[in-house]
Amino acid sequence: MSNKVVVENTLTPFIDHLKSLGYDVYTLYKNSNIENITSDEYKAIVVSGLDVLGTSGATHKNPPVPIIEASGRTPEEVHSIIESKYK
Repeated sequence: MSNKVVVENTLTPFIDHLKSLGYDVYTLYKNSNIENITSDEYKAIVVSGLDVLGTSGATHKNPPVPIIEASGRTPEEVHSIIESKYK
């Protein structure tokens, strides 16, 4: 599996941390492009809060990858969660 993740554009510390660990980070702009995430090529989607996904385009099938809420977590904790889903 590749090291591609999607991170909400406002989560700069998370983007920087994951990039420093070798991840290919793709940016999510307030859910406007979530409908474009239609495959499992990404390890996870990191959002500031699950309310970001509050549109009709976001369903349990689209996107088909784990969604991680960054609120209250450090970049290191989010990385650990991403890696734990693929052990």
